[in-house]
Amino acid sequence: MTKTYRFGRQRLAWFILFGSFFACLLLTITVPLAVRAFVQNATQPLDVTVQANQGTVGINAENGPRRAVLVGEPPEEVEGVTTIQTDTTASALVNVMAPDADEPLAVLQISGNSTVQVAQASAPRFGGSDQPYQLSLDAQAGRVRIFLPFFEGRPVVMSLTTPHGRAEVRDPGRYTVEVGADATQVTVQSDGAAVVAALGEELALGPGERVEIAAGSPLNGPLDPARDLIRNGNFNQGLDNWASFAWRVELPDQPKGETTVAPDGGGPVLRFAREGVGHADVRVTQSINQDVSGYDSLRLSATVRVLNQSLGVCGVQGSECPLFIILNYIDDGGVSRVWQHGFFAQGTVDDNLTPGACISCAVVQRPHERVPLGQFFFYDVDLIQELASQGFLPPRYIESITLVGSGHSFTTEVSDVALVVE
Repeated sequence: MTKTYRFGRQRLAWFILFGSFFACLLLTITVPLAVRAFVQNATQPLDVTVQANQGTVGINAENGPRRAVLVGEPPEEVEGVTTIQTDTTASALVNVMAPDADEPLAVLQISGNSTVQVAQASAPRFGGSDQPYQLSLDAQAGRVRIFLPFFEGRPVVMSLTTPHGRAEVRDPGRYTVEVGADATQVTVQSDGAAVVAALGEELALGPGERVEIAAGSPLNGPLDPARDLIRNGNFNQGLDNWASFAWRVELPDQPKGETTVAPDGGGPVLRFAREGVGHADVRVTQSINQDVSGYDSLRLSATVRVLNQSLGVCGVQGSECPLFIILNYIDDGGVSRVWQHGFFAQGTVDDNLTPGACISCAVVQRPHERVPLGQFFFYDVDLIQELASQGFLPPRYIESITLVGSGHSFTTEVSDVALVVE
């Protein structure tokens, strides 16, 4: 009995000893792995803000009430799964920022009649993680322009879903997604690359390439590229391909302004800046000289900002906007024409004092566009449709595009300008 009892105690001791050894070994391996996995995979939300570019923008958070953002109001911070909606008269600007960062990771320009859901926007919680920033979007309807600037350090991975397929983007660049009832168009506008998938099929897109994802059909592409006729429209190469003219100043004792290309947030901007009395203007021009008669779409887009202006609206004749975009072209009838659009941020339109359009300009124009002071504003128009709505023939040949800064004291910036034919 004593011998059996002693043997049982020995066996228990060995069991405890081996159990402790294996428990120690297990903890030695699993605890560091668990800590490493936690450090690698723990996330925190990115800073996402929504601004109204035009009209009233609806924000519908999954765990909160529906909100509205008006033009000129401060950016609205959003968290979690959030749906952004625009109607015919509205458009939205969405900035995605890393915590404690000054430069955006992504900029979304949401056009009218669009619905886009920010499904995920997360960053690694710890600096020791080698995971990328994650951005997941669900474009349910409408048109979205996406800008992923070059960001030193941690990469950005963006996944995009639509009712017809999905795409993954990892490279900096500019992208356009257009979702219709029957199909989705995904375009890599400049730089960048994307992988588009639908019905178990994948297709890689490079700069200037486009794919169509039709409902229930295989991928159609790469299609003829949506070609940008403007070279260096994002000013990454300074003023290469642009002709910069000298400042014209009305009063001889007054200073000229400055034309510069300087970094600002996610990329360089063209800046016109002048402080003085009396009229002054400056322009940069690019010769295009392209036949566009065979294209169905001629879309002009630009991202601009008016930081200050001393004149109300665009002056007493409507000819001194802090920024004009001017297009010289020949129409289908062989007539040489000029189309222009002006942008201003301050003042009240008064037909007798500060008219809403240029009354001394022999050009094709719409009323000047009011933009929020100090906020980047994106402008997007199909020129063929725009000219048709005013009773003009479409362009047959594009001669040049010009950016003009004018007024007394003003500071204007242009982040990018594109003239895309499809």
